[in-house]
Amino acid sequence: MRIYTYLISGFVLTSFFMVGCQKEEKNAQDMRGMLALINAIRTAGCQCGSDWMPPAKELTWNDTLASAADNHALDMDKRDYFDHISPEGTSPIQRAQQVGYSGLYIGENIARGYSSMQRVLDDWKASESHCKTMMDTLYTEMGAGRSETYWVQEFGSR
Repeated sequence: MRIYTYLISGFVLTSFFMVGCQKEEKNAQDMRGMLALINAIRTAGCQCGSDWMPPAKELTWNDTLASAADNHALDMDKRDYFDHISPEGTSPIQRAQQVGYSGLYIGENIARGYSSMQRVLDDWKASESHCKTMMDTLYTEMGAGRSETYWVQEFGSR
C-alpha cells in the first residue's frame, strides 16, 4: 500500500492507493524461483516412487503458462474446490489455450494447504505421479501460480 499526502487549498488530503500489480509482480518473481528448484531436481535426476528418473533438460519459464496457473489457483481458492477440472468442466489444456498458449502438451500439478514453496515441492517430489510430471522429458517449459494456499504448476511443450 502506498500513502500519498497532498496539501490542497490549505487542507491536507491523504490518499491511500493499493498497488495490486506489485503483488502480482512479487508472485511472478516467487514462482520463477520455483523454476530454479524444479530445474535443480531435473538436472540431478531423482527417484519417483520405485522408478529412477534420469537427469532431464532444464525447463524454461513461460508467462502464458504462468497466467493459466495463476488463474486456476485463484479460481480454486475463490470458489473453494480442488481439482484439475473446473466445475464447468474446463481442463488444463483448455485453460492454457484460453490465455493464448499454443503448445500441444500440458501437464499440471496442483496442491493446497501449503504456505511454503519448499514444502509443496518436497511433497510433489515424494508423490510418484507429481514427481514424474516434473521430470517428464516431453515438457520443455513451465509456469506456476499461487493463491493463498493453492499452488499450480503448468508444464508444456510446443
